[in-house]
Amino acid sequence: MSTLLDRWKVQYRTIYNTLYESPRIYYKDLAEILGINREYAQKRFKEALDQQYILGPEGRKCSYNNLKEYVYIIKCKNPDIEYLKYRKDMNVIYHAKLLGFSDLFFVTKKKFDIVGDIIVEGYRSDYHVSYAPDHTWETAMRNLEGSVESIDLENYLPKGIIQTHLDETIEWSPQDEILYRYLKYNMRKPLGPLMKEYKISREEIYEFLERLPETCTVFTHYYPETLSAYDPFLFMIETDYEDFIIDLFSQLPATSSFFKVSDKLFVYVNVLKQLIKIDKEEITANKLKIPLLLIDLMEKGIIKSYEYASVQHFTAKDL
Repeated sequence: MSTLLDRWKVQYRTIYNTLYESPRIYYKDLAEILGINREYAQKRFKEALDQQYILGPEGRKCSYNNLKEYVYIIKCKNPDIEYLKYRKDMNVIYHAKLLGFSDLFFVTKKKFDIVGDIIVEGYRSDYHVSYAPDHTWETAMRNLEGSVESIDLENYLPKGIIQTHLDETIEWSPQDEILYRYLKYNMRKPLGPLMKEYKISREEIYEFLERLPETCTVFTHYYPETLSAYDPFLFMIETDYEDFIIDLFSQLPATSSFFKVSDKLFVYVNVLKQLIKIDKEEITANKLKIPLLLIDLMEKGIIKSYEYASVQHFTAKDL
């Protein structure tokens, strides 16, 4: 017998599906899709955000030459001190403290001198963010194992899921930068304050929004058990079959993110806490069998190497 929360979760899922296709959908249209009135649609939407079933919709710049961002993956002696040091550095867009193959992960506006041994560095590709399928972790693992067993490497055709535009430029004005920073972590923010503070017309804002699919990756995160039920992991993979790896991890039922730096594919996944094994030296997604899956991928020649780390803390700025 379904509970009230179960019914609400179905509505949260429908809200996610709708935002995935239409990030700025009107509440009246969302209410029609949910089959409830506008007031309750807004209430369900607010609950989904407040309890972090859903994050976003958000946007990130594509990797055009005039919008490009630099990434560092670093090993260092005092990661806690180094992490805190960069919290207010306005050249650092995002940085995280890791436990595993790396100690620190930076996304920056440009190259700069940094303390530590650099494992990987370079300009990032576009981001790719998965659509979280509506199935259990057990189903996901069966699908992953089946995909690995059935892959036909001889007839593998790349899809080019991750795009890179480092040799291209795109129109991007100071006003576009203002709009981007305002909407970066919430594409549904009200436009009134933006128009009032920066004297930008509604027409100019809508022109910016219409160009978003060309200038930015727009996405919505979904966590069926709420974000606090998961632990984030960052995988670094070397492979000639990156689209297969992306499709593989996209079968996990919580949102996964992907990008490339140099010849490495980075995969950011969220794993249910009860599937995590913790010991004195490392944290692994043990019960989820991901380490065993990666070993199988190595043996089949699908990946050449892999490393992973748990994400302990992170700081993200409106830059």
